[in-house]
Amino acid sequence: MVSAKERKKHIVERKLRDLGIHAGRYQSKFVARGVEKSRRTKPIVYGQPWESLFMRKSKREKRSIVKRPWEYPMGAQHLAAIVIQKRVRGHLTRLSLQGLLRSRKKKLKMSLMHRFIALHNGNFDDKEHFRRFCATRLKAWYKMKKAKYAFTLQRNPMYHIAAMQIQYKWRMYFERTMVRGELTPRERAVVRIQAKWRCYTNKRIYRYYRDLINFRNAGDPMLMLRAINPTEASLLDASTNAQVRFRLGGSAFPPTIYYKIFTRGAVCDMNAFSPKDYTTARQIGPRNVNVRPTPPGVGVKKIIRVGNAYYGANQCGSNMAGWYRRWDNNGWRPVTSKVLAPTNDIDPITVATANRRRSYHHLRVVRQQQVVQQRKEKKRQWMKTIYMEHLQKKAETSAPEELHANEPPIDFESDDWEHQANDMFDWADRLDFDNYVTNWSALGTTTTVKDELAMLPQ
Repeated sequence: MVSAKERKKHIVERKLRDLGIHAGRYQSKFVARGVEKSRRTKPIVYGQPWESLFMRKSKREKRSIVKRPWEYPMGAQHLAAIVIQKRVRGHLTRLSLQGLLRSRKKKLKMSLMHRFIALHNGNFDDKEHFRRFCATRLKAWYKMKKAKYAFTLQRNPMYHIAAMQIQYKWRMYFERTMVRGELTPRERAVVRIQAKWRCYTNKRIYRYYRDLINFRNAGDPMLMLRAINPTEASLLDASTNAQVRFRLGGSAFPPTIYYKIFTRGAVCDMNAFSPKDYTTARQIGPRNVNVRPTPPGVGVKKIIRVGNAYYGANQCGSNMAGWYRRWDNNGWRPVTSKVLAPTNDIDPITVATANRRRSYHHLRVVRQQQVVQQRKEKKRQWMKTIYMEHLQKKAETSAPEELHANEPPIDFESDDWEHQANDMFDWADRLDFDNYVTNWSALGTTTTVKDELAMLPQ
């Protein structure tokens, strides 16, 4: 049983943690030293000292952040990397100091034969039992190392991820600076030729895969699926109004062709006409016993229309706990030569896309409104990404003080300034997100089964 004092303590800690989240307590921030304050954001200059706000926190806060990486993933990863680097630097410093002060003492090691004689009352002539003793020692050592590694990885997985990131960055730094710095001019020329050749071959490979799926609303989905997945090709008929879409993906180069089956027709299931399980919703709990209906006219938040008349109505709460969430189990599956092999359970993209659950409203009007809202949000993010990439390229080409100095002044007295303005407006008009989405949705898609049946001769 948890006492009232401990419960109050947990509540206070949770409130302080939530307050710290909103106030930016756990956010990672790098502060440059010796720089005047300014409203403009300053980039981090490599090679200069910096300090992290993570190191100002207590050990308890650091331990809690690393143990719960799902709350602040990037913050936990940054803190784990900082702690690993701190421990390694301290260990290297202590080793160098011990080597300067005193020499290492040689440890007396006992051989396996002496251990066998001293601990198991053996002798030099008993070779059979000595082999068994050595095999037992090897098995025990391997089991100990395996259990210790699994326990350490399960206890602090964020340190393992941070160590992999540090090792990756160190390898990249070593290859770029130390290794290439020792090459002769002839070897550097060979490296550049090899890099150019790899770039050329990779582009040809990518164009080959790109041309394979460079079609729009063409091809019979049943025939294509029969060559990829014969077991599911027979399930497609005109009632499903199915369509197959192909995309390039994968975690390594060359890319892998993935396919997914879409149904344009209506899907009839429990979620198509009912949002939740009403048998559990009708159960009256302790929190709903003393709930009384509000008087008419009080708390009116929405006006509904019935014919030509308008009435005030109390809007219901937006609590969607317990609602159905659709699980299609229809992810992006790879097109491989091993059709009969169980690659769907191994591919990470297939597993991630198949296990995704999404909310599916039972009303068609609400679903259409959600689609429109998602398109607006995607368009906003698309325009924001284009604008930020333009600013980043502009900042990389010139210094911050020369951004406005290199721009030519606008001469409104010239004869062609209206032509330049019209070109700018035409370029802005061509940034059509809807056309981009339509082109991307139609790329690599087959026709529906219904369309193919309509084209057959009567």
